[in-house]
Amino acid sequence: MERVGNEATPNTALAGAKVSVGGFPAINADLKKAYDSDLREIIVVTLLIIFLVMCLLLRAVVAPLYLLGTVLLTYIASLGIGVLVFQVLLGQQLDWAVPAMTFVLIVAVGADYNMLFISRLREESARNMRVGIIRTVRQTGSVITSAGLVFAASLLGMMVGSVNQMVQMGFIIGVGILLDTFVVRTLMVPTLAQAFGKLSWWPSKA
Repeated sequence: MERVGNEATPNTALAGAKVSVGGFPAINADLKKAYDSDLREIIVVTLLIIFLVMCLLLRAVVAPLYLLGTVLLTYIASLGIGVLVFQVLLGQQLDWAVPAMTFVLIVAVGADYNMLFISRLREESARNMRVGIIRTVRQTGSVITSAGLVFAASLLGMMVGSVNQMVQMGFIIGVGILLDTFVVRTLMVPTLAQAFGKLSWWPSKA
């Protein structure tokens, strides 16, 4: 839009005049520009708030760090799958609003599921971390898995719509929830908890 306006005045009687472009395309371009500049701030503020809340609830620093790391990996993986499907396979440009919207939802839901798991793990691992992990996976597995499947199914249902933005968001968030449910919560978080052991609850005691 800026290029069109700049190229409209040279070598004319309007040389030196300021040209503005109106209409929906111009508004959309301005929104995209503002959105792109805000995306980094949205990511940083969201992660910081969730991290602080986790630290307060768990009274720990280490566990919130790796929990947040796994959720961030889930977002990156699901966004990458979305780019592969829509841009590479289907030849569609990913809508400019999709990355930020999917980030907020995937991180919020993923952090919530991880908090349910890790809170239960802290109760069960007072004596032995390995035994606590086994008990926690068994006791929370069906509940978190069911919740993840229901939420993912409802979001994937958005793919039947005709608006590309909604289709892309539904697919990416749905994939992210499935990854968090079956990979992060089932494999990554228990593995990290076992690796860090009692250090997960630092600086407080288990």
